[in-house]
Amino acid sequence: MSLNASEWVNRNGIECSRVTASDSGFPRHLHDEYVICANLSGREAIWLDGKEHEAVAGQVTVYNPASIQASAFSLEPVSFISVHLPQSVLREVVAQHGLHSTSQAPVLREGAYYDARVFAAICRFADVAQQDDEQLLMWLCGELLDDQASCQQGDEQLIAQVKNLLRADLSVKPQLDTLAQQVGFSKYHLVRRFTQLTGMPPLQYHMQLRLHHARDLLRRGVHPQEAALQLGFYDQSHFINAFRKVMGTTPHHYAHQLRINSR
Repeated sequence: MSLNASEWVNRNGIECSRVTASDSGFPRHLHDEYVICANLSGREAIWLDGKEHEAVAGQVTVYNPASIQASAFSLEPVSFISVHLPQSVLREVVAQHGLHSTSQAPVLREGAYYDARVFAAICRFADVAQQDDEQLLMWLCGELLDDQASCQQGDEQLIAQVKNLLRADLSVKPQLDTLAQQVGFSKYHLVRRFTQLTGMPPLQYHMQLRLHHARDLLRRGVHPQEAALQLGFYDQSHFINAFRKVMGTTPHHYAHQLRINSR
């Protein structure tokens, strides 16, 4: 029997962990917060408010606050990402963006089921759980609260407008509030629809644009330090780490290889 929670992070009251288990389980219990899981491997037999479910890899598992639950993990190793969201977080999203007419915490669809968008949002949130990433939190909450109301025609054109605004100035990190006002979206709706239609949040998209422009500057012979300053990277280590993450090498090594190969 084994049960282990690793990478346990608590950020602003939101807990996130990666759990591995086999031939073990949890007795009947409840939580005060929402528990949202992305199942990565194995099988988990779930008892939820008198009903039985089975969670397998690729599914999400969702529990509302106060729901009584229990789990039994298979002999085959089970692994999943678990996010504990306080009721206040979803209540605040609801209040700020008028998604529901009640001020009570929303009731989410419970159990184990396939939802690729929620699954992806959980995994991305877990990847940066140690950071205070408002965009990914809004994306996760948005997918959990999905009522299809935001899937309106014309969003694609507005997202294209956002892309143009992001391209307009690559030297300054944009403000989500300002972007949302410029296109007539709420900040919540902007992050959610932009991520759905492009695959990444707007500020991450902007960073991609900055780094690709940095590469173009290096190709034109601009010194890496000067390229970083032109693009608003006043912290050289930030520029180097961001460039390496996307390009697979440091700016200085990239520029060096360009010089060698151009001789």
